Amino acid sequence: MGVLLPSFVSLRRYLAAADELQANCTGNQQRKGVYILPHAVAKVCALGAPKPASGSMGAMEASDGREVTAHENNNDGTAAAVAPTQRKGATSEKSAKDRVAAFGDGTDASPCKIEEGLDADNYLPTGFQFDWGAYREVWCNTPYGEAVTALFSEYAVIYACIARWTTVNTPPPMTLSEAASLQIQAAEFVQLYVRPILGDINNPKIHKLSRHVLDAGRLHGNLVSGNTSSNESGHKTDKRFYRRTNRSAASFTAQIARQSQGTQVNLARNAKLDAKAIKRDKVRRARRSATRGGQVTALGARSLRGVSRVAVGSLSRRPGLARLSAVLGLHPGTHMPVLGRIVFGAKLDDGTPLRQIVRAYSTFRHRGAWFDVVRYTVAGEAPVAVNGIQLRPRNRYGEVRALLRYREENVAVVCEFTDVEAEGECPLAKRGCQRLRWAVPSPGDGYWALRVVPMSHVLRVAHIAPDFADLTLRCGVKALPARHTSPLVDQRAMSFFDNAFFPWD
Repeated sequence: MGVLLPSFVSLRRYLAAADELQANCTGNQQRKGVYILPHAVAKVCALGAPKPASGSMGAMEASDGREVTAHENNNDGTAAAVAPTQRKGATSEKSAKDRVAAFGDGTDASPCKIEEGLDADNYLPTGFQFDWGAYREVWCNTPYGEAVTALFSEYAVIYACIARWTTVNTPPPMTLSEAASLQIQAAEFVQLYVRPILGDINNPKIHKLSRHVLDAGRLHGNLVSGNTSSNESGHKTDKRFYRRTNRSAASFTAQIARQSQGTQVNLARNAKLDAKAIKRDKVRRARRSATRGGQVTALGARSLRGVSRVAVGSLSRRPGLARLSAVLGLHPGTHMPVLGRIVFGAKLDDGTPLRQIVRAYSTFRHRGAWFDVVRYTVAGEAPVAVNGIQLRPRNRYGEVRALLRYREENVAVVCEFTDVEAEGECPLAKRGCQRLRWAVPSPGDGYWALRVVPMSHVLRVAHIAPDFADLTLRCGVKALPARHTSPLVDQRAMSFFDNAFFPWD
């Protein structure tokens, strides 16, 4: 999946590369995959798209009602052509632009092949049937790939509500009225999404989702209450004490408890005393700095010890920062403190505070650039109306290309994104994912729109995913998103989505 969904933020470390045999992920990281999959569906569905029609292939109905081709096997193992038939809702257009994944229509029990050149595992099983009548009754002529995207998007929304991973780390218990509302939403999800798109699935998980969400909420409050990750993480500590036992199955548990509990109590007490001492030391240093240097801001009082200074001209060699000297109003030979990361107090949309790290590395551990995308506000900009009533500052998006100490304040130099309308009935846009593109000024002003944003105006880090549907239509199935080293025209043509599903805990 690392090939399908490259990311511009730290989430990329959760995804397996193409040459990895197994992904080493924790349970928490695997659960967060629920919020990433909706953005990868467009590319996954495109990978199974059939080739253009040829004389040796017959007809098979595609997900949007068109005529596409498939093989029918004779008894002697040769491929026989199937005469094309016009079905209800079909269209004669067969352009490569709107090709989507194809399935059998249930009228043929012979195995079908999705694409030539693939191995035997890509044959549909004998007797495979898909109820296109049930699908069109709910989704009409919606392309199958868009319906699958809507399926994963809706599941991400429901899972976020059930798990209570939307705003805070320790959510309050779920009320009965909320559980009852989620029960209705989950039942509709199974009836309107799962069954028409995936067919009849008879297993305990689907049954529990459609019938027993209310019971689970009544018994447990929310799914986070049943999360065992905190208990499992305690095994790392106990493993060290297990090595000191005699490994006897009858007594090693008591030995671990006797040694581990007392040691952890002492370590916690020492850590608390150390934290108090560090806090007192910081207060003393701040008072001493204020006495010596007069009135200084909190940011200006921070030590610059160990922070490297880089010339503005050298920073201008980073991607998109050719105009940095003009934007800062400094000579290219001026040296400035450059930071690799900053820990700051972020805020979610509802005002919930949390601690986040924003990074801007031109080379991170010799693995390439790491530039986070942030959501921020601009001082003095007119507020916008939310739901036609409430006014709030306009949220902007930008990719952080450098973190500097500028005019006694930590600032982020960002290449700005601009908001664009999603095309058609986009399932991601309907669920709050904002579509973005690079903001490009007039040709005389340089390649990218740059802005210096004080960290006090940065709201939070954002997870930006490529718009794979648009990329596939423009460049084909095997095309990868444009990187910072790609040609300028490819970078400007890229579009992205702000992943509104991901929970920032």
